[in-house]
Amino acid sequence: MRTETWAKGTSSKLDKLFDDLREQQYQNREHRLWKNYSKESFDSAVALTICFNDNEEPEMCSSIASRDCWPNNSFRILNRLWKHSNKISYPRVMSNSFGYTARSQVDWLQNNTNCKLYFISRQTDNWEEWCIKNFRNRFELMFKTDNYKYLTCPNEYDSTCWQKIIYYGDESLLTQWKRHQ
Repeated sequence: MRTETWAKGTSSKLDKLFDDLREQQYQNREHRLWKNYSKESFDSAVALTICFNDNEEPEMCSSIASRDCWPNNSFRILNRLWKHSNKISYPRVMSNSFGYTARSQVDWLQNNTNCKLYFISRQTDNWEEWCIKNFRNRFELMFKTDNYKYLTCPNEYDSTCWQKIIYYGDESLLTQWKRHQ
């Protein structure tokens, strides 16, 4: 298994592969979140990631995002994630591709940005503890959570923009972020 994370626009070969895979996902109108994979949905991406399986086939894709509605030097990892292959819906343990993708993105942030906080968010409920446990036990990535929902996209009147997060980094930044219980 191999994971590549790169700054968007710095590798024409990987950019093209990512965009081709993104377009395939976007065209899958049966997927409940298909709109999340439009070209415009990646405007906030600072880096892209593809995790390849042992046969060098793309298994998982996602991005690292940065938005003005988040505190400075805060980044969302596993942003707009989709499984290109290995589409097991509810595994008992986190897949290697999921963990390696997160690890690759954290490493990229540490080596290429002034990241103070990174986080993962989801619209669904009750995912946080499972993720925290799996990341800690299997991939040595430490996350925390709290009881707030944070503004994850610019439209604070859209209920889907308020999401629970797991995070790592400077907790004081959380007080600068629009949030509610």
